[in-house]
Amino acid sequence: MAYQPPDKGRPFIAYEKKARPAAGPDGQTVRARPSVYVREHVGVKVAAFKEKTLRTDDGPFVTGRVTFDAASVGLEHDFHASVQAGTTAAQLLADACTNDEPVTVVIETSRRYAPKGGEPISPLTPVHELRGIVGDATKANAETTNRNCRNLLVCVNGEFTDEIVSDPEEWQSLRENRDGSLAPDGWAVFGGAVIPARTLDITGQIEAALEKYLGPVGGTLPAAVRTGRPPVRAAHAVEAKPWDGWNTDGRFNYGSYLATAARETYAQAYRMLDSAGGEPHADPTAVSTLGKLLMGMADRIQLGIYRNTDGVAIRADRSHHEARAWIDFVVSHQPALTYTAEMADPTNAEAVQTRNAWASQVIATVGRLMDAVPTFVSTPFVTGTDGVPVIRPVDDLQHSRFETLLAHEDVGLANWPDRVFPLLTDQFGTHDLERIEAVRFEYVLATWEADPAAFLTAARASAAARHASEPPAAAA
Repeated sequence: MAYQPPDKGRPFIAYEKKARPAAGPDGQTVRARPSVYVREHVGVKVAAFKEKTLRTDDGPFVTGRVTFDAASVGLEHDFHASVQAGTTAAQLLADACTNDEPVTVVIETSRRYAPKGGEPISPLTPVHELRGIVGDATKANAETTNRNCRNLLVCVNGEFTDEIVSDPEEWQSLRENRDGSLAPDGWAVFGGAVIPARTLDITGQIEAALEKYLGPVGGTLPAAVRTGRPPVRAAHAVEAKPWDGWNTDGRFNYGSYLATAARETYAQAYRMLDSAGGEPHADPTAVSTLGKLLMGMADRIQLGIYRNTDGVAIRADRSHHEARAWIDFVVSHQPALTYTAEMADPTNAEAVQTRNAWASQVIATVGRLMDAVPTFVSTPFVTGTDGVPVIRPVDDLQHSRFETLLAHEDVGLANWPDRVFPLLTDQFGTHDLERIEAVRFEYVLATWEADPAAFLTAARASAAARHASEPPAAAA
């Protein structure tokens, strides 16, 4: 393919082309493509290029060590990457260093099979975690990154190397994928990887319970239940306790928490489709499709908030119920994340892509809101001497996300933050982030992040209204 670099490269998350086996949402084995951190640098100077011979079991291996001039692309610290010697890319870098010419390069940070002396790294572990990211995605831990990852230069002036692991054909659609919440067409995010989208559409645990409403739908029976399914026997036993997914005679327990989860999710899908202008009473397949997707979305949120991406979601647990309740709240109150009729068709390829993109945005938004819950409930509201409650202000991560929003290509206000002061004041009564409560800011920020263009429109409207309300300057 012909590589088309952006005007100004920004790091993003892509996914390895080669899939690896991993435990999927329902415990089955799926093909998972691990996440990769990709950096594009346009017009960067090569400060140094040195060749180094490494001894390996297969004989000597010559590699090129490249040092890039950070100042040439507006960065603070010089950065490094490796490239296989003797390749066209290596020669381009050597010539650029000798002639002091800028180059356009792509660097991938991809996972090792296993850290030195450690266990194999799960394909579901997010690459940000392997880079030692805590909060700010721009601040990786060098030691953690070197232990878990490789920094390889995979493209120089459009010349790709054999060491590239992600798919350049997908880069254009993923350049806004900062946190790993977006997936390429035909794939869905699960943990720190992407898996085939149909894996999340076919969620066996809900199918048996929905059979009561829709008739036989095939697929597997509920799996992620507290106790395994007893052998089926002819004699019927009394109904088991609510926390047991199965009766002792092997029948599904329709009085269980899992059955409640299925009924609630079916009702939630019915309401959403009805609000979108569909006809759920006449289209049970569309309701079933959305219900299964909602279950899968709650799975990923539940696993994400517990940082248990290698585990299996427990749909009978209250945290899964809370995840579905948060999904309902976000979809109902954030216009940019409303479920629409265009997403409803169960089989239309364009509808599937739109539906999956919508699901990824909702999951990212709900995940951040649920992550904020422990701090919200554990932070005491202390009254100051002036009688005004002392609030927990916007934190560093939220501040960084807000700055990223201002710099978004659809916003372009990185150098003019004062232009959003009227909007902040309209929303919170002040534009000072240190006086805005973090939990209130989180909800509004997530809405803006979901639709940067709408954020810019709102900022302009607030600024125009503020200007119109100001008295005209007195004549000289």
